[in-house]
Amino acid sequence: MNTAQGSSGSPHFTPEDQLLAEEIADVYRLIDPVPATLVERLQFALALESPEFAVLRPYEDAVLPAGVRGGEDSRTITFDSEILTIMISVSARDDHAVRVDGWLAPPGDHLVELRTGQGAHTVRADDQGRFVLDVVPRGLSQLVVRQGLDDPGVDDPAQAAILAVTPSLIL
Repeated sequence: MNTAQGSSGSPHFTPEDQLLAEEIADVYRLIDPVPATLVERLQFALALESPEFAVLRPYEDAVLPAGVRGGEDSRTITFDSEILTIMISVSARDDHAVRVDGWLAPPGDHLVELRTGQGAHTVRADDQGRFVLDVVPRGLSQLVVRQGLDDPGVDDPAQAAILAVTPSLIL
């Protein structure tokens, strides 16, 4: 390859060099393509409106055998940070939906929002930290825990500050 530097400091490619570079790029696109959902997943992960919260890290992912919850496959995932731990059990409902049972530790009056590509599903954790999202679509999702509100009748996530978020996961 001709790598002579011009006055601008950039290499000059002959037409043969340019053709070879394009062929190499084609090979990489074929053997190691950019994942089709990469842009969507990045946009989903960056869509939260506040950067001031704990990002929980997963430290356990167990697949429970068939027979749990009446024959459904189930998986348990635990997320942890210095301020909060979330354990969720994801159970198949059908080919398009799952049920998410979860527990917060320490328990508190928190709103739990499951963000999905089809919108957000929000529930309030009970005084034991338990929450249930009965029917949610399969696919890319993320849990967002918002600080509880003084008025238990108010369930507007926009009024509650984000306490912690999980990394994106596929249900």
